[in-house]
Amino acid sequence: MYGIFMVLLVLGMIISGLFIVRFHKRMDWQKRMKAIVACLGCFSVAFICIVFVPKKDTFTVNESKVSEETTSEEDSKKEEVTSSDEVKKDKEPIYKEYSTEEIKSLFITGMSTKEFDDKKEESKIKVRNYNNYNPAGLYTFDTKEGQIVAVVLNAKEVIKVETLNNQELLGNFIKDEENRMNEEKRIANEEANKQLKELYESKKNKMEGSGDSVTNKMQLNSGLVFFDFNNTGSRNFIVHLKDSSGNTIELLVNTIGNYSGKVSTAIPVSGEYYLEVKSSSNWNATVTQETPPVSEKVPGTINGHGDDVVFIDVPSGNHIVKLKHTGSRNFIIKVNDQNLLVNKIGTYEGSSSQVFKNSGMYSFAVKADGDWSITIE
Repeated sequence: MYGIFMVLLVLGMIISGLFIVRFHKRMDWQKRMKAIVACLGCFSVAFICIVFVPKKDTFTVNESKVSEETTSEEDSKKEEVTSSDEVKKDKEPIYKEYSTEEIKSLFITGMSTKEFDDKKEESKIKVRNYNNYNPAGLYTFDTKEGQIVAVVLNAKEVIKVETLNNQELLGNFIKDEENRMNEEKRIANEEANKQLKELYESKKNKMEGSGDSVTNKMQLNSGLVFFDFNNTGSRNFIVHLKDSSGNTIELLVNTIGNYSGKVSTAIPVSGEYYLEVKSSSNWNATVTQETPPVSEKVPGTINGHGDDVVFIDVPSGNHIVKLKHTGSRNFIIKVNDQNLLVNKIGTYEGSSSQVFKNSGMYSFAVKADGDWSITIE
């Protein structure tokens, strides 16, 4: 387009020059003016087109720039996609396949849990599944032959390596292992509780005597104190708790004949205290201010006979407390030696709502001569 206008401009200039030279003198003034205007018009159109119409090169340059920019963006996107794919490939772990015998040689019964973890990471073996039984665990691995190798660990070491041929056998194996682990946990918990109880009993202050006796003084802190008494006499068995000045703090027991029971009371101030016992035969007692390591749970029912102190772990809130007694004498229950739940004589059955402000262990001191039960809902 630009070249055409240049040709027209040159032709216009040549024709105008010839016209002026040859015909200028022969024309009258009106024709001269028209010719001059026509020439100027041609020059003007050609000049405007030359100045304002973009050159072909400009179009080419701009198109080239756009093309280069588009190509650059596409290349950049391709590089980003390629880079992203490479990162994903880098992040994906590369696992190795092993035969049944190779896996069984990797994980051996008796190796420590740390050795097992190290071998598992170093070998880059893929874990089929992991069952966490805290602190025990069960890992399964697929083999090249299509079998499944199960590795069982306890808190310290590998205790079993088993090969299973299909999913059904694996399911049965896992079920058996879970039953075994649960039984081991139950036995371990029982043993732990037994040891805690033995430790609790060993810390108790033990006393014994025959006939009427006054015990040595003992240091007690303010708060609850728990007594466990046994007496083999046939006459009165009476026990008073007194302070160092001889003042009676509490009548703990007042019965006739053989006796075995637990009682509790509150110590007003820390200091020295002693027991004054009236008996016709041998007796013994234990004293503690510690709560037992194991307690009853709520909801539930606790059954007992005669005087006793039971410890119940109660969550905070409003609870329904149901009480029963089949004896003929006093039936009294106090919670933490403060809240009186019942004070009746003879057979009793009733319920009440009780608000426990705080969650925790509460002592229920029962005074009774027959069978009784406490149900907390």
